Amino acid sequence: MKLENMNQEFPKMPDAMRKMIEQEVEQQLQKKTGKFIGRRVMIAVLAATLALGTTAFAGVLYRMKSKQVGTYAVKTTQEKEAGTENETMQPTGENHYVRLTAKWLPDGMVQTEEGKYSFEDTYAQGGVSMLCYYMDTGDSAFEMLTQQVVESETLNINGREGIYLGQQALGDGLAFNQQLYVAYPELHLVLEMTAASDVSKEDAIQIAEHVTLTPVEQSDDKDVMMCYNWSSYLTADEGQEMIDESNLPVTSVSMESLEKAHPMGDVLDISENDLEKHPGLTAKVTDVQIGDNRSMLSDSMLGEDDKQAFASDGTLLPVILTYVKEGDGVNTLDQVIRTEEEPQKLVCVTVDYTNTGTETWKDIMFNGTINILEPAGTVAKIWRADTQTPSENDAWTYVAVDNHSFNTEVGLYDVKGGERSNNYIDSLAPGETVTVHWAFAVPEEKLGEMYFDLGNTCNLTSDLTDGYVTDIRQQEQ
Repeated sequence: MKLENMNQEFPKMPDAMRKMIEQEVEQQLQKKTGKFIGRRVMIAVLAATLALGTTAFAGVLYRMKSKQVGTYAVKTTQEKEAGTENETMQPTGENHYVRLTAKWLPDGMVQTEEGKYSFEDTYAQGGVSMLCYYMDTGDSAFEMLTQQVVESETLNINGREGIYLGQQALGDGLAFNQQLYVAYPELHLVLEMTAASDVSKEDAIQIAEHVTLTPVEQSDDKDVMMCYNWSSYLTADEGQEMIDESNLPVTSVSMESLEKAHPMGDVLDISENDLEKHPGLTAKVTDVQIGDNRSMLSDSMLGEDDKQAFASDGTLLPVILTYVKEGDGVNTLDQVIRTEEEPQKLVCVTVDYTNTGTETWKDIMFNGTINILEPAGTVAKIWRADTQTPSENDAWTYVAVDNHSFNTEVGLYDVKGGERSNNYIDSLAPGETVTVHWAFAVPEEKLGEMYFDLGNTCNLTSDLTDGYVTDIRQQEQ
C-alpha cells in the first residue's frame, strides 16, 4: 500500500488516537540508533501503525492486565493507556447481541447450544462455555477477581490481549478449572471462556484464537447470544439478583407430601408433564432390578465414557469421595483431608409410556431421576454425597465426588429420539406403549431410601403434588 493512498483506505482517525500514534512514533524514534534516524523511519513507523487499522489499534487504547492478589487470586482488568480521552458511555438498559462463531474445535467437540461446546462422548458435560460482557459503563470498568489460581499467563490472541487462568482441580473428576478473558474494545466487549479439565490449555487457547464476534440483532439462531450488560453485573448483589429463587433446588420435603408417592405398578397421568401437553399420556414403573454388573445393560445404553464405570470383569466400580478443607482461594488453597471409596449398585428401572388418547404424539420428552430421601422427623431430607454436613470434630468442610458418568441424577436409557438422539420418544400412536429402560449408579447403603421421579421440572415438591413420583425403595436382602 502506498502512503499517499492511506487516507482512502482507512477512515479519519480521532485526535486522541492520532496523538497516541505520534507518541508511539516518538518512542520508536528514541529507540533507533545509527544514521537512518529521521523522516524515513518516522514514515515507516507511522505507516506500520496506520496499517493496523482502527480495530486492531483499539487494543493499544486499552490494555488487559492481570494482578496477583494474595498467593492464589488474580484480578483481571482493562486499563486505559495514558493520553486517551475519558469514556462517555452511559448505561441505557438496551440488550446487545452478538453472533459468536467458533471456527476451530478439537476433534470430537460439537456445539450444544449458543456459546457452549462439548465432546460428543460426554455430551453437555464438559468442554467450553463462552459469554460476552458488554461494557456499557466503559471498557476500563472491567474487573474480575478469580480465586484458586495456580497458573496465569498473558496472551496475544490474534492481536488481541487476553488472560489465561488455570485454577486448582482436585481429584480426577471433571472440573471447570480454566478461565480465558479476551478484549474486544472496538466492540466494547470482553469475551469470557470457561474450559473444563477435559480440554487442554493449548486447545482452549486455540479455540479462543478462532472465535469471531459480530454484533447482530436479536435472533433465535444457535450462534447468536445476548451479552451481559456490565452495569447490571455490577449492581447485582454478588450475583444474588441473577438467581431466580423459585428455581433453587429443593433440599427437603414434608413426610406428609411424601405419602403422595405412588406404589410400583400405579399408572401415572403425565399428560401435563411438559411444555407441550400430551393429553392421554401415562407412565408406569413396572420393574426395578438391582445388580452390579454391566451385563444387566444393553449396549445401546452405554457410551464409551460410561464404560469407564466398570472393571474389566464388568463389575460396577465404586465412586471416590474426597473430603476437603476449603481454603479462602486467595492465600490458601483447598486441602484434601482424606479420600474414601463408596460402593455402588446398578438400579435398573423399567417404565412403560402409553398413549391412552386419540391423537398421535411426536417428540415426547421423558426424564427420570432417583431421589434419596432420608427421614428426619416431619421432613425427609434429600441426600447427596456432596451435601454432607461435617460434625463438630471434622477437619473437612465439603465433599468432592468423583462420580461415574451416570448417577442418581443422570441416568442411562435405551430409547433415544429427537434431533439430538437423546431422551425423546419419536412417536406414540393411540393405544401404543413404548418401554424405556433406565440405569442409575446408587450408593449401596441408600437402596432403602429411593424414590423415582418422572417429572420434567426437577422440583420434587411439585412433582409429588402432581403425582409423578414412585416409591421404589428396596428392602435389605
